Amino acid sequence: MECWTLLQLPDDADERTIKRSYARLLKNCRPDDDAAGFQRLREAYEEALAYARWRADAQEEQPAAATPIAEPAYANLNDLAELMNVSVLQPAPVEAPKADPAQALLSGLNANNFIERWALAIQQDCTDAYQAGLLRHCFEHPGERVAIARWAANHLEWLTPWQQVAMTPWQHDVLSGELLQDYRAGLQALLEQKAEREFIIELTQYNSQPWLRVFDLQQQWQRLILQLLHDTTWSVPLFERVCQVFGWDDQKGVYPEPAWMWRELVSRCEQESFFVNLQDKANDTRRTSADALAARLLLTPMSVKEQNRLVAGFDENAWNATRHLSEVLTWRYPDLLERLPDSHVFFWRKFLPRGVTLDSWIRVWAGLALANGLAFHQVLDTSLPAKFFLFILLSVIPALCALRGAQLWADFTSRLIVQDLRLSERLLPERLCVDQFRLVLRHGIPQLVLLLVFGYILGIMGMLTYLGMILISLFHSRRIGKVNENFNARIPWIKGLHWAYWSPLQVVFLIAMVAATLACQKFLPAIPWTSLNTLH
Repeated sequence: MECWTLLQLPDDADERTIKRSYARLLKNCRPDDDAAGFQRLREAYEEALAYARWRADAQEEQPAAATPIAEPAYANLNDLAELMNVSVLQPAPVEAPKADPAQALLSGLNANNFIERWALAIQQDCTDAYQAGLLRHCFEHPGERVAIARWAANHLEWLTPWQQVAMTPWQHDVLSGELLQDYRAGLQALLEQKAEREFIIELTQYNSQPWLRVFDLQQQWQRLILQLLHDTTWSVPLFERVCQVFGWDDQKGVYPEPAWMWRELVSRCEQESFFVNLQDKANDTRRTSADALAARLLLTPMSVKEQNRLVAGFDENAWNATRHLSEVLTWRYPDLLERLPDSHVFFWRKFLPRGVTLDSWIRVWAGLALANGLAFHQVLDTSLPAKFFLFILLSVIPALCALRGAQLWADFTSRLIVQDLRLSERLLPERLCVDQFRLVLRHGIPQLVLLLVFGYILGIMGMLTYLGMILISLFHSRRIGKVNENFNARIPWIKGLHWAYWSPLQVVFLIAMVAATLACQKFLPAIPWTSLNTLH
């Protein structure tokens, strides 16, 4: 029969011999390496095993052959009487049963001597009984289970389809689960110690073990490693080596489950690669490109004076690169912000040479026009065109002067930016400096001048109105609506007064103060600094 040839056995081999030969040949014919060869070997094994069992059953059923008993011939009656004399007979000594060698080896078994006793079991040809007792010992002594299972999985092929010991599904799950958790604990300790090289070596050794080549266990093993990487910190080269060990490739669609966790790890790896690249640019002082300067400004710990010295050489490209990098860090890689010297990546705006915008000039003009209109509507007894001309003259010209003076002041204070920043950090609340980076000298002095101008035009009520509008704008972030870009592009000369820039409280406050000012002018004209009438 062909099965005996494949198993390299004579056709009268018993069941035990067939199993041993099958286990020996199976080591060189793995199902994942040679599926066809494994199938032929399995079929031969089952055929030979069936034949051996049939032969054993046939031998048990065959009746024992009758043996004829010959009647002895006796010479005389004396000889017969002597033979029938049972008085001299003694009972034969009862032989004690031989001791089971496996039981002797299992007596006193522990995690320190089970390997030595395995060698003795091989010599005494009781390996099957010893393995069964070793398995029972694992569950009778849970504290020694992991050590025994780790060795047995590597040397006795436990947890594999070709293991020799009979194991229940529950026992299989318990042993494999505890081994996987033991492996995970060891690998996690290496990651916490930053021993990434040792981690890869240990992981490769674990992954090459026969029991982890089984499909279900391999999938469980990969999920466990995926969870470990998700919960710990590591470098990009380590993640790439882990992908090589398991054959993970995102481009080919080969990755472990769950997919959402894998995506997070890939994103995290991209984030780490991005940050490492930024660090290389920031640390290489020989690089003077715009992106290198931006990386150096955001990633290098520096004092305000050193930052000011660095940005002094920035051109438009460098500022654009800084703005782009800040936006990428904020919206794409927000987890990296905690690793920067300043988590607020737009801190560089405080160094920008910001001038006075058209919106600011429009608001100053509108404020002066309103103040002059309230101040002169009762003082001048002239025609309406003359009032309108005077109204335009007294609002446009001061507004243009204020615009030019603010620009000159901004240029001057830009030379004192370091001192202005230090002074602002001490005097201004942090809330006022988070996004706009308001400064005491650059912004505070012009606001104080305007406050005095409104006080000169409209008295105390003018100062209170301007001060209230500024404070509401600073501390109340809600606005009436969204900015209409079409309106701004179509009518740019008045966009600063668009309702979307106003807080609801500002509207209510302004209406209330205008009404209060008119009431004071009419009913309490004697109150000083309510209008220009008190100056005459």
